[in-house]
Amino acid sequence: MDNLIKRYKEILFFGSFLVLTSLGLGIYRTINEATIQLTVTEIVLSRFLEIIPLLGLGFLKLGIGFAIASIVKRLKDTRKQASESFEKAGIIGEEIKQPFYARYFVHFLVTGILIELLAILVMIAWIVVGIYGNEVASEILHILAVPLEGVGVALLIGGIAFGLATIVLNLGTQVTLLPKRLRKLVKKNKEVEELKLREMLPRWNIGLTMLGIIFSASGFFPFAIIRASYYGSMGIAEPVPFALIWDTIIFVGIAIMLFSITFWLLKIIVWLRAQRSDLGKTVSELTGKKVDPIENELKITKMVPRFAYIGLIWMLIFFFVLALINSQIPSVMGQLIKPGRTISLAILFTGIGLALLTIVINLKLTAFMLPESFSKIVTVIKGEKIEENVTSMSISKPLQLAPLKLFWGILIGGLITLSGTLPFAILRMINTTQGNIQMADTFEHIIEPWVSTGIGVIFLMIGLFFSTVVGFVNARKAIITEGVESCVYYAIEEKK
Repeated sequence: MDNLIKRYKEILFFGSFLVLTSLGLGIYRTINEATIQLTVTEIVLSRFLEIIPLLGLGFLKLGIGFAIASIVKRLKDTRKQASESFEKAGIIGEEIKQPFYARYFVHFLVTGILIELLAILVMIAWIVVGIYGNEVASEILHILAVPLEGVGVALLIGGIAFGLATIVLNLGTQVTLLPKRLRKLVKKNKEVEELKLREMLPRWNIGLTMLGIIFSASGFFPFAIIRASYYGSMGIAEPVPFALIWDTIIFVGIAIMLFSITFWLLKIIVWLRAQRSDLGKTVSELTGKKVDPIENELKITKMVPRFAYIGLIWMLIFFFVLALINSQIPSVMGQLIKPGRTISLAILFTGIGLALLTIVINLKLTAFMLPESFSKIVTVIKGEKIEENVTSMSISKPLQLAPLKLFWGILIGGLITLSGTLPFAILRMINTTQGNIQMADTFEHIIEPWVSTGIGVIFLMIGLFFSTVVGFVNARKAIITEGVESCVYYAIEEKK
């Protein structure tokens, strides 16, 4: 499994290839609309275009999850190696036991992609049955296919969220313990180590992640199961409420999980800032010299929760106001519901992109601060004099450290996603109203692969963000383990 996790970049690019393939097939279908209409090619393409983007997006989510798993592994290695060094000086402390989701979030990811592959097999069966004209069997497979894929999505995005929660737990533990253990090492006191799990992992966000998983999975069970049973026994469509709920409820669950992910990222930012602040105070206390406080919270960080709330509220409006009363809305207006939901995703992903920007900035600032901090602590342990009176732990323009190209990529993906509604879905609705069915069909066929491409670009950029974070966390591991080892070495030497 470790070897597979390390290949997260290859998985990301494979997923991107599948999404772009779906766009190419969608363009081909649109261009050749007149010649392939009502043919076997049209049947295969129409259903195949529901398979390829979903599978591509599934692998992109898996790549992101594996990148997060790589970060978790490096954080655990940092904690383990630093603890082993402190033990040499007789400093032994308890670690927080990892919760179930911290132990099993990788299993969530793997199970999620396996369920998505199963959903693909169901869709392929749907294609085959559709070609041979068994309408009842074809409709039942259609009813089951996409909601089953929703279960895979629930586990994949839920696995990503719980992976971030695991990062929060491990990072919070290290941020809390490292300054205390350094003070013990230098002052040789018996300071009590306190680890408060509630402060590290807000329970409301754990519950929110679980709620999102349940919502997305419920599109399959019970709604899709009830629909399939009703259709199979009665031979007719199920009562209206189930038809209206099952698809939108999956997206509500996704929005809830993305909302949860946003606040896990914000918690990571809190701990990264706390690490720099607490270590600065420790250096000041041990050296007796002034250490300037870190910079104020970035303005872009304050925008993150706003995007999260707006995105979630938008999705809930579409669910409760539009989807549930769809029977009262003219069918033409109903064409806006499915692409309109993706506006929520674009807003939520924008907030996530801003949070990732802030995380990378803080990681870079941490990389600047750690070597100097350990150097000064070692100097104190060795009994040498520190000449500098003031040490700065911040820079004047931290936004200059931001990987803006990746964020622009998320914005471009968001704009592509938005264009599925404005103008494509609007143009489809207008042409349908005017009776221009051929042009309406053209927009109908391009919207889904186009929107999937936008979401795919966003996922790829997020994956590359986490790939960047992996590099910084790896450097952080080297600096902390070597710094702690140096402090412990000189502390032991001083005792001799």
